[in-house]
This record gives sequence, structure tokens and C-alpha cells, in this order.
Amino acid sequence: MAEETFETSPAPEGGKPMPKSMEHIERSDLYTSLPVRVQFLQSFLEFGPDDVQALITGQKYVKALIPAIVNIVYKKLLRYDITARVFTTRNSKDEGPVDHWVTEDSNQIQHRKMFLRWYLTKLNSDCTRMEYWEYLDKVGLMHVGKGRKNPLHVDYVFLGACLGFIQDAMFEAILSHPRLELFKKIAIVKALGKVIWIQNDLMERWHNADGQEFLDEEPLDETQEILEGYLNGKKVLGDDAASVGSSGTDTSRKSSESGKTILGRPIEQATHLMEGAGMNRCPFSGMAGPGHLDKQRVVMDKPPPNNPVNGSGNGNGLSEYHIPGTPRLKLVNGQTLLKGNLDPNPFSDAAEHKV
Repeated sequence: MAEETFETSPAPEGGKPMPKSMEHIERSDLYTSLPVRVQFLQSFLEFGPDDVQALITGQKYVKALIPAIVNIVYKKLLRYDITARVFTTRNSKDEGPVDHWVTEDSNQIQHRKMFLRWYLTKLNSDCTRMEYWEYLDKVGLMHVGKGRKNPLHVDYVFLGACLGFIQDAMFEAILSHPRLELFKKIAIVKALGKVIWIQNDLMERWHNADGQEFLDEEPLDETQEILEGYLNGKKVLGDDAASVGSSGTDTSRKSSESGKTILGRPIEQATHLMEGAGMNRCPFSGMAGPGHLDKQRVVMDKPPPNNPVNGSGNGNGLSEYHIPGTPRLKLVNGQTLLKGNLDPNPFSDAAEHKV
């Protein structure tokens, strides 16, 4: 076995020097510096340029989902008394009697839907700017009773569950899209998952006591209220706040106040998945007919950039998108196949009955 090579400088706090391949992370920085925390999370999750490109590619698909997701989230929140009561008490720790119960038609819920729509639009915007991550961190702060004259406290269990519900709806819709190539679906879902998990951490950190020894207990200036939809005094959410997309243009000017989704569909059609037995259907499910799984396989007229096909004529064309620990895929005559003598469609009946 080759002898391990170490740095010449001592490790932090003394002790044995670190291997050259090991990167030092100062624990205190994770709790006192948002850029360091975000950078560490991005590095650990391997969030990089490919993910940014995937998010740009997926923006128009996520944008089309936002009106439907907003509606199903509030249907879910109003389904349970423990989450619905927060809209009256503004504190999930308050278990006393509730004076009144809000409904989907109430002005308060319509107002909350507007902000959730704006939040999801922000989540679907330019993640290369530190302002993006600062706002996601502020979302966590504003749900722990801080930064507002009229405090709001929501236990993390509800925030995490709500974020997981949003992630599930997004992933199902993207993966069910009948006209989106498989490698793009994989890339978009991976990138969205990383962003959502960083948001999850930036919510959870305000509820967690870890790292309290590094923080100065300085009271917030109550005269400097953190207004919802603003960051550092600048409006970052709403129909008149620029949501930068891949082209750098304002993508949030057209709202769903007109009764239609961004794609022009009536909201009633976009939210058909919430009614009756159709509650679990995704917005794209009506676009896919029988046999849509075969139709949505990757078909490439030419290999993607920086991913040339090898000289055999049967290059895999998918190695760039391979996820460690998952089956490797290859292209044969324009069809996606698992390497090995398996049925071209691993989800077909024939494949299920193979021994």
C-alpha cells in the first residue's frame, strides 16, 4: 500500500497533519458565515455548473407548475388542524382554542398563496447570485418568530413536511413529462433536489441549537422590521420584482391573477389533480397517453456537447449523466438501454418477470 502523503502544516488545534486530499472546514464559520455554509453545502452536494445549466433548462417546466403547486399546498395545510391553526394563532406552539378557522376562500389564504407563488418563482430564478441564498436563509428566519413586528413561529416539522410535499409534486411532474428527454429529467431533478435540500438546511438551522456557542446574542432592532418579500430593503418577490431567468429577463411580471396559468391554461384545468380521485395526478399526466414511457426515452440526433460518441457507433452518450451507484445507461439505435442483456424498458412486464 502506498504511503499516504500529508500536508507539511499542522492540522487545526494541533494533532496529526491532514492528508493533502482533505479540505479543512472551520466549524464556527458554518454557523457565523452564510456564504461559507452555502459554499460547504454546495461542495458536499456537488452542486456545480451542470446543475445550474439543468435549472436553467428546467425553469419553464417548473414555472408552469407553480399555480397548481400553490393550490395543492394550501389544500394540504388546511387539511390538518395543527397546520391550519397557525394561520389564526401565528404560532404553532399555541395549542389554545382557535377563534376562527380560515378557508381557501379567505383573504388571508389568498394573500398567503400570492407569497408562496412569489417564493416558488424566486426559488426558480438565478441561483448564481448570493442574494438568492440570502433570501432562502431569510425564509427560515421569518418562521421562528424573529425579524417581524408581528411574529410568526412555525415548528420545523411543518416547514420540512411542506418543503418535502413541494419537492414531491415537482419531481413527479418533471419525471412524468412526456416530451422531456430522460437525461434532462435526471439532471433537472438532481439539481432541484440539491437546491431544495439547501433550502431545507437554511430553514432547519434557525430551529436547531447547534452552533449556538459561536453566535452573539444581539437582539434584533425591532425598528428595522424584515418585511416579507424584501431583502436588505430591496423588493425581491412579487410581480414587480425581477426574477432573473436564463436570459436575464423579468419572468415574474405575468401573474396568475388573470385566472390563467403562465402557459395560458385556465387554473381550473391546471388544478384538476386536486379534485376527487385525481388528487395525486400531476399536471402533465393528461398529456401522456398509453405507452408514454417508451416515447419519453432519450432520443438524440447528435451527442450532447462535450460528450462525444465513440468510434464504435454505439457510444453510450449518457456517461456524463451517470449517477454513481445506479445502473449505467447506453444508447443503441437511438434507444436508452441498461448495460447488460436486459429488456430495453426496465419497467416493462417482461422485465418484471425476468429471473
